[in-house]
Amino acid sequence: MVKSTIQLIKQGEGLNVEFKRTIDSPFKIAKTIASFANTSGGVLLVGVGDNRELLGITSELKELEKLEKACTELIDKMIPVRFKSEKLDNRILLRIEIDESQERPHYAINEKGQRMIYIRVKDKSVPTLRLFIEGQSDFDTKTLLDSRHVRTLIQYLKEYDSVTAKVFSRIINISEKRAERMLNDLADKQVLLKLKKGKPELFSLKWVE
Repeated sequence: MVKSTIQLIKQGEGLNVEFKRTIDSPFKIAKTIASFANTSGGVLLVGVGDNRELLGITSELKELEKLEKACTELIDKMIPVRFKSEKLDNRILLRIEIDESQERPHYAINEKGQRMIYIRVKDKSVPTLRLFIEGQSDFDTKTLLDSRHVRTLIQYLKEYDSVTAKVFSRIINISEKRAERMLNDLADKQVLLKLKKGKPELFSLKWVE
C-alpha cells in the first residue's frame, strides 16, 4: 500500500524514506536516487527537515531543475522518477518516488567526478564496492544464518550501522585475522555489504528487517 506524505513524515527517515530541506546539490540528490534504485526503492521528500519539520520549498522550478540535472547528467543508466508537489500546512513540498531498479547497478557521479555505487543502509546512502543482487548465489543462507557467530553478528548490526574485523573479533573472541576472513566470506555470500570507507574496512547488513 502506498503511504501518504503525512504518513511518511510521521514514520520518519529510514531505508525507504529520506527528507531534504532543499535540493542544494544535484550530486547529493543523484546519490540518494541511485541508492534507492540500487536497493529497494524509496521516497524523497523535499521541503522537510531532519526533525520532520515542514519547511516547504521556495521555488518548485529551481528544485526541479536540479532534479533534472541529477537524473540526466549524474546517474549512469537513467532512473525513472515520479514527482509531484503537495501542499501541507500552507507549505509546498516536493515528493519524488523511485522504484527498485531491474537494471542495477546504477552509478552516481560525485563532486570529484568519480562513478560510485550507492546503496541504502538504514537511513543513509552509502558507497559500496559491489552490488549484490538476489539470486546470484546458491549458498544455503538458512544454514549460514543458524551459525552462532553469525547470529551474534546480525544482532550487533541491527543495533549498530557497521562493524570492523577488530570489533567483530572481540565480540566473538577470535583472532582479528580470522574475523576478517569471516566478514569477507559473509560479504561474498551476500549476507553482508562491504562498504567503501577506506581502512579499516567496514561491513554492514545487506538487508534490515
